[in-house]
Amino acid sequence: MTGYILAGLGGLAVGSFLNLIITWLSQKELLLGRTGRGQPCPHLWSRGHLLCLIEYAWAQGRCPVCGEPLPWRYPAVEIAAALLGLALWWRFPGSVLLLVYGPFFAALLVLSILDLKYYWLPDLITLPGISLGLAAAVVFPQLNFLSALLGASLSYAFFRLVSWTYEKTTRGKRPGLGRGDAKLLAFIGAVLGLPALPWVLFGSAVLGSVVGVVVAWRNREGRYTFIPYGPFLALGALLFFFFRF
Repeated sequence: MTGYILAGLGGLAVGSFLNLIITWLSQKELLLGRTGRGQPCPHLWSRGHLLCLIEYAWAQGRCPVCGEPLPWRYPAVEIAAALLGLALWWRFPGSVLLLVYGPFFAALLVLSILDLKYYWLPDLITLPGISLGLAAAVVFPQLNFLSALLGASLSYAFFRLVSWTYEKTTRGKRPGLGRGDAKLLAFIGAVLGLPALPWVLFGSAVLGSVVGVVVAWRNREGRYTFIPYGPFLALGALLFFFFRF
């Protein structure tokens, strides 16, 4: 029981830190001229304020400086990180592999939020993640380096092939899957290995199709709607890890 309590509290603390990272990366995107959805309060923006869940609840979801409503992602990220901490402890209680899978799922959480807000999967996270996943497969005997190497390389190659085929089929009228998605899948393959590839692809395709149908049904004007695919890849990895790994 003590382990679960520490895992949950540690997850909350990590989630607060992840919010700080998301804010910093979001600020970088604004400086590059991108427009996100649900911009945070400028006070938290400029100060890089480390807002915890307790402070969010105490302030009733408003900025403690100016009283402006705060985005939903502040409590959502902390709660998600806490749940991930509990789930990881349940899956690998006290295992050294938590040093690999903890940062992995934390990175997936950050990438999902950034993709939802900016349609952006930064190389600053995915590329080091691929390298660290391969390095972990060398350091930890429980992991398989060949599986990690094939998982990363084949994941990237497959995704790029699908994207290229789609763009050729539509004659470039509609963008295909981005390079960021391919790098994210390579990151997942490097950490979870080659066996994860079909399950993550299938799971993300099913989840993305369901959301796509709902969006198409609500968008009755027939306009083309771009849906970020990164969160579906992250969910596919999550489902594989906890139910097939």
